[in-house]
Amino acid sequence: MRLALDRRAFLTASAAGLLLPNRPALAGIWADKGFTHGVASGDPAPDSIKLWTRYAAADGKATMLKVEVAADQGFGKIIKRSEAIAGPATWGTAQVRISGLPEGWVFYRFTAPDGTTSPIGRTCTLPTGKLARFNIAVFSCSNKPFGWFNAYAHAAARDDIDLVVHVGDYLYEYARGIYPSAAETMPGRDIEPATEMIRLDDYRQRYASYRVDPGLQELHRLFPMVAIWDDHEFTNDTWKNGAQNHQPDEGDFAARKAAAIQVHHEWLPGPDRLYHRYDIGNLVSLITLDTRVTGRDQQLDIGTALKAGPAAVAAFRDGPLNDPSRQLLGTAQESWFKTNLKASTRTGQKWQFVAQQVVMGDVRTPKNALEFLAADANPRAQGYIKAGLAASAAGISAAMDMWSGYPQARARVLKAAQDADADMVVVSGDSHNAWAFNLEHGGKPAGVEFAGQSVTSPGYESALKADPAKIRDAVVAASPGMTWCDTSRRGYMTVAFTPDQARCDWVFMQTISDRSLAVSAGQAATVRRGERKMQLA
Repeated sequence: MRLALDRRAFLTASAAGLLLPNRPALAGIWADKGFTHGVASGDPAPDSIKLWTRYAAADGKATMLKVEVAADQGFGKIIKRSEAIAGPATWGTAQVRISGLPEGWVFYRFTAPDGTTSPIGRTCTLPTGKLARFNIAVFSCSNKPFGWFNAYAHAAARDDIDLVVHVGDYLYEYARGIYPSAAETMPGRDIEPATEMIRLDDYRQRYASYRVDPGLQELHRLFPMVAIWDDHEFTNDTWKNGAQNHQPDEGDFAARKAAAIQVHHEWLPGPDRLYHRYDIGNLVSLITLDTRVTGRDQQLDIGTALKAGPAAVAAFRDGPLNDPSRQLLGTAQESWFKTNLKASTRTGQKWQFVAQQVVMGDVRTPKNALEFLAADANPRAQGYIKAGLAASAAGISAAMDMWSGYPQARARVLKAAQDADADMVVVSGDSHNAWAFNLEHGGKPAGVEFAGQSVTSPGYESALKADPAKIRDAVVAASPGMTWCDTSRRGYMTVAFTPDQARCDWVFMQTISDRSLAVSAGQAATVRRGERKMQLA
């Protein structure tokens, strides 16, 4: 990241209040009235977009808000007017799709009946026709009590981003003091409710407690966001009919899942169905997928095979793991994906940008991984590495929640990219660490994957004490297709597309312990159109 950008980011963020202390506790969720959580936009199209705000009326009743969209920040040139209702049915959130907009950047605001106005938002419709460049910022895994959302604030201060994509774990479900523990919780990073989010209002309170963060509010105010859920928007390690972190005494999982989906839609304006295709000029098709709840079969348990020894692991690999009937996307979504890949290349989009949740490449455990642990490492960390070693000896990954736990589903997706002659660029989150993969099927290139580090959630550095460079070299050597990784830093990615090249930049924040926009040395990778293999830059 250029020093000039850092200075400009600092000045812009300071002016916007992004470096000021957070509001005390969680003021603004219930006590405040009026516009409590800023504005946001999402689900962009060439001539329309969804606009969002939250308004709490003094009498608690539903309120009709006026909506204005203008060509200028002073609202001297009004383009469109509309209305939106904020009321108890949606916990005060209000959103409306505005159609008939021009191509490019516009400004918007909401006005209450008493004349008070929301902050002025800025958003952008999707470009059409011939396009020379488009830059997308990608985020994942923002656990508020672990630290400051410096990555959001840094991106909000930039002037070279066209669209924001969030690939999930926008928030976390745990009760206070669980993840992170009370000792690890950052002062001033409180969440509501104090208990785990299970019921409808639990989810609403948790979103509200995250959205008081000024960096996140400013990111939403200035850029349209395409947000897809991962597991923690529901509960840890979700699949279509359950989750690791859903217990029988927590009620019906289907009801919990429905509540989570409802509140995600209330706070993050998006399409009715999570998997969707956005064509960005003639340059990019952004294809969003749901690898979490739409069609995912339950994660396999490799533990029994690992305890039984190498022969059992090999039988697990050749049997249940590679069962072709196991689904990650589900048959309907997988068919939709194949159809839309072909449609994208047929209509001339140069890049097929697939935004989804979990890491597609294989992360394998290197033979010397036990050396990376501290002398007093807890038994759980030791057991995790020993399990990884046993799986790697059988030529598989022990990560059953990633695509590596669904290898036949992955093979079908990679073959679909080849059959469509797609220039596929995959982005993922979930793992909290940064990875770069060349993806292959049948010994031939199928695309590349840029996997992003978390905004705040801890990665391998929380358990491994060795030099991150040594960990990187060992993991890259052990993992087929991996070209680079970083297992120790937080931040976000940008993926910039031109007709000839896609470039990913991993932006690393120096700290999440204090409010800061300082960055450390980043990493970049590029892929030339038609090559489907990346080069580190």
